[in-house]
Amino acid sequence: MKEVEVPKDYNHENEIDWQATWQRMKLYQFNLDEERPRYIIDTPPPYPTGSIHIGHVLNWLYMDLLARWKRMQGYSVLFPQGWDCHGLPTEVKVEETQGIKKNDVPREEFRRMCIELTGENIQGMKTQMQRMGYSQDWKREYVTMTPEYKEKTQRSFLQMYHDGLIYRAVHPVNWCPRCETAIAFAEVEYTENETFLNYLEFSSSTDEPGVPIATTRPELLAACVAVVVHPDDERYQHLTGKKV
Repeated sequence: MKEVEVPKDYNHENEIDWQATWQRMKLYQFNLDEERPRYIIDTPPPYPTGSIHIGHVLNWLYMDLLARWKRMQGYSVLFPQGWDCHGLPTEVKVEETQGIKKNDVPREEFRRMCIELTGENIQGMKTQMQRMGYSQDWKREYVTMTPEYKEKTQRSFLQMYHDGLIYRAVHPVNWCPRCETAIAFAEVEYTENETFLNYLEFSSSTDEPGVPIATTRPELLAACVAVVVHPDDERYQHLTGKKV
């Protein structure tokens, strides 16, 4: 057997050659192979608003490890890559880069700016992910702003509506006055402010001493359903198991 000398120093430039070889071999393409069990990884599509960050790198590392492990176990693995072109993050990015507000230009012009920026960011982030060596099936790449994807989501929405899974009701939402839209909890940014520390007395139905509770959010009193005290605190043992 011919001996192969392993270099002492790692040459990262070899990665590009190997990645090109994997693409030519179609090593990671998903095939409807009836002889092998299927394993599907539903990847959460990121917002294409810039370069990938360390959180993307770590999360896709976990998924990539799982995909490779399942392939070694004999599974036919579907590991696609998508891009969530949800409007709000893209709109904010366009406003930042163009130095405008969305109402400063006609709606169609602003949409064009968003689509153009999204396409550029997708290409940049795709290149970065491919350079990381992840084993996605890029033949099954999807973009949530394409007509084909919109049609699928609309069909799913209508099906869920007909099944009674979608309804209209009154519900509190996180509202952004600047963006003029509802936002997710993950998009809420918190700030630290000086305020008052309020002491509320939780008393029982008897004349016994109650439990003082300190809070900066007394308006949330209606949502309080339980009071927890230390089991060794003698001051409140007389209230254990009682309603206050």
